[in-house]
Parts: sequence; C-alpha cells; structure tokens
Amino acid sequence: MSSDAAETMPSILTIDVEEWFHAHNYAARVEASSWEGRQRRAEEGVARLLDLCDEHSIRATWFVLGWLAEREPKLVRKIAERGHEIGCHSYAHPIVFEMTPEQFREDTRRGRDALREALGQEVTLYRAPSFTIVPRVYWALEILAEEGFRVDSSIFPISHPRYGNPKGPREPLVLQNGDEGLLVLPMTTLRLPGRNFPFSGGGYFRLFPLSAVRAAASWVRKVQKEPVVFYFHPWELDAFLPEVDLGFWQNLRSQGGKKDLYAKLARALQGREMVTLGEWAARVREQAPRISSVADLPH
Repeated sequence: MSSDAAETMPSILTIDVEEWFHAHNYAARVEASSWEGRQRRAEEGVARLLDLCDEHSIRATWFVLGWLAEREPKLVRKIAERGHEIGCHSYAHPIVFEMTPEQFREDTRRGRDALREALGQEVTLYRAPSFTIVPRVYWALEILAEEGFRVDSSIFPISHPRYGNPKGPREPLVLQNGDEGLLVLPMTTLRLPGRNFPFSGGGYFRLFPLSAVRAAASWVRKVQKEPVVFYFHPWELDAFLPEVDLGFWQNLRSQGGKKDLYAKLARALQGREMVTLGEWAARVREQAPRISSVADLPH
C-alpha cells in the first residue's frame, strides 16, 4: 500500500447497542432475572450517537442485542432509517467462552431472528459480547459461518482479564465456508514491541487523553496501514449513573470519562474518512488470506 493510501485509511465507528445492565462489569451485581424490571436507558445514548453521526455525516455499524430488539423494535428501525448498518450482538449478552456450541448457536439464532423481525431484513455482521470469542471457543466462528454470517468483529488481540488473545490474528482473514466464507476483522490495536495496546473504544478511549488516542490512531493508519475501528455503547453517552457500586476501580472503568465523551469522540472523528464495517469488509475480502479451519488461526 502506498504512503498516500495509508494517509487516507478510514475510521470505522461501531456501536454495541445494549442496556447498561447488560455490561459484564455488572454481571455479579445485576442478575439477568432482574433485567425486565430495570430502567431501560439505551434510547438516550442512541439518540446522542445518532445526532453525532448526523453532525459529521457518519454512517456507523450498530451491533444490536436481540433482547433489546425484541423490546425496542422501533429503536432498531430508527437506527436503520437514519442510514446506518445493523449487525447482531447476540441475544442475551452471554460470555461466549462459558457456553457450549449448542447454547451459542441457539443464542445467535435468537438474536438474529429478533433483528430480522424488527428490521424485516437479514443481518450478516456479528460481534460477540465483550469480544469473548477466544481461542478455546474458536468453534463459534464456524457456527457463525454455518448460520449465514459473513463478517465477524469479535477477535481482540490483546491481553485482558476477561477476553482477548495477544497472539490472535491482527489482519483480516476468511474462514472459508462455501463460496463466500466468514471474514474475520480483528479489532484495532497499537502494535509496540512485545505487546498490542487497545485505545480506540470503551474505557480505554474515555480515560486516555485525546492527544494519546490521536497519536495512536495516526500510527495505526500511517505505519501499520490499517483502519481504526472505534467502539462504544449507548450507555457511555448517557448521564445516568446506575445505583450499583462496583468499587472504585470498576466504577472508574465503567463510568469514568462519560461527561466529556461526546465532544472527545466528535474531535477524534472530525475530518476523517468514515466507512461502515461492511463497506470495509467489501474492500478487503478478496485480498484476505483464506483458512479452511479455525485450527489454522493463531492461538
């Protein structure tokens, strides 16, 4: 790729549409059986993100939880009607590495069907909750391919207590399944000697100085010659603070930096070429290496 091409590498805004109580940081304090009675706030954050996208002429990719799509189908349609791309974020926000293949397939189908019902169309992009497709459950990628998904955004090649695989793939690849296969698009990391660093979403973006985020993004585009995939949740742009005390560090990780996020994100994206994840997938699919089995993935 030429240096000029690297200068114009795009950014990709992705949003995991779920309620605050779906976040795995709250899993030990908020039982799934209580979700139905909890205050739903996703619409507030979605509205702010839609306004940001309109202001900067951005088409984003929204990975929507099936549980929410069942209860808020108008919200899902509103996102699509504003010109955005919709993907599946599972049905019930499970941790994939705690599931059996049968459970994963059932949850995936239920999430996909809920979105199909809300939208009246198929969805072919998938992102696992909290990026929890890790090496010991790479079979989940084969199930996604079998279920008709064409793009996955679940692999995060970092070290993290709950997810990730620092030795995992960092470049697009295709798990061949029939004529098209599943294109795996790993999440953005800053590659430094001995380690991959996340910076482009969630608590990393909220808590890091904008200057550091911009420097990392520039390095990724110009040196690594890769697009920068940003990722956020609607609850990160909502002033609502849950009455659930997780302790100082987890509270900071979950809620820190929310107040300034809208302006910070607008500044980070301003003036960049923006594409959806599906549009980027169409650009790179033909050139991506093919593998015939998840056993061929870096573990």
